[in-house]
Amino acid sequence: MPARGRYCRNAFIVFSLLEYLISLLVTGAFLAAILKQVGVSDAVTGVVSSIISLSCVSQLFSGMLIKPGRSVRRTVVTLIAVNQLMFSSLYLIPFIPISQGVRTALFVFMILGAYFLENLAHPVKYDWLMGFVDPGERGRFTARKEIISLIGGMLFTLAMGRIVDHFNEIGRERTGFILCGVTIAVIAVLCSALIRSVDDAPQSREKSVSFGQQVRTIGSLITSNHVFRKLLLVDIIWKSAIYISTPYFGTYLIGELGFSLTAVSLIGIVSGVSRALISPVYGRYADRQGFAKALASGFMLAAAGFLICSFAHPGSTRMLYVVYAVLNAIAYASINGGLVNITYEYIDKELFAYALGAKSAVSGAVGFLVSLLGSAVVRSVQARGSMILGRTVYAQQILSMVSFLLIAALILYVRTIVFKLPRVDTNQRT
Repeated sequence: MPARGRYCRNAFIVFSLLEYLISLLVTGAFLAAILKQVGVSDAVTGVVSSIISLSCVSQLFSGMLIKPGRSVRRTVVTLIAVNQLMFSSLYLIPFIPISQGVRTALFVFMILGAYFLENLAHPVKYDWLMGFVDPGERGRFTARKEIISLIGGMLFTLAMGRIVDHFNEIGRERTGFILCGVTIAVIAVLCSALIRSVDDAPQSREKSVSFGQQVRTIGSLITSNHVFRKLLLVDIIWKSAIYISTPYFGTYLIGELGFSLTAVSLIGIVSGVSRALISPVYGRYADRQGFAKALASGFMLAAAGFLICSFAHPGSTRMLYVVYAVLNAIAYASINGGLVNITYEYIDKELFAYALGAKSAVSGAVGFLVSLLGSAVVRSVQARGSMILGRTVYAQQILSMVSFLLIAALILYVRTIVFKLPRVDTNQRT
């Protein structure tokens, strides 16, 4: 049914947009603003921001969601609905009349639980919805999907940032935060309604995966599949590079650099437009040359962005952060979908969900541990008054340079190792 397949693909695009809108309100400067209301330090804010990485461990268990007679659609809808409502509650927690310690613990529990459920559903959800896309068009489809999400996200963050800033200016911070929470709840309802309208996955009635089988399959991938291990290392290095620094950028933006949430949203618009213009180019390039080559070019832009960000400083050079944001956004036009879709190129389809889950879980756990090192750097530098050898140097500048060095090493690894890996025949996939 070509018409039905087209509808499912379009529904996937709109659903991705709605999910993206929710993610924008629980990451970056918005998350930093919530945690500021909770009353935690910059170092703790960075650790909480990186919890998304630790929650990727739940992807190890995603294969257990597939059972004979169980609807993949129903399972995914349930998990997504609960996780998005948990996100909505984050904006209410700062105003609950309890001690700061309990409030912080509750916040961590809710955000970790929300991301745990989101990641648990992700491999099965992605494999199900990408099943409606022709293998030879995955790069271009991913680009179209991301462009729509970016355009919608730019307008959305500008509006929400202005709303929060307005209520902050008139001394009604609680109203702005409550509106953000209500907005997430409304989008969550739309997400559930839309995903319910997509055709179910046929494999939901053909496969059954026990916990033991899940563990054995993943263990076999890690110990016996040399191709998978090489792809896994790509994810590990990349997650290490971004989680050593980016969880601490939110507080840097609205703190030392002095940007308002409206200004942060405008930076997001500039970055998003840049990414939207480049995404189709990367999509076509990936479909022709492969996702490995597309990833390598994306990593080069990301490395350049972090190098420039290491010089961003309060005052005249703070605008270098905008340059970083633009380069990083363009890089993600390749990296965001490339890290997932490269798995299709080198891993057999029946192992895709396991491979994707294992990559996210292992690299996510490593990323979280690395973020703790970043937290230690932030605490140490701030304890010194951000003074190193008589000069004012902020922790985020140091961490940006570390990210640059890690990504530079990753580029060399991809070009010398990943480029030479044998691909599977994606044309046999339907």
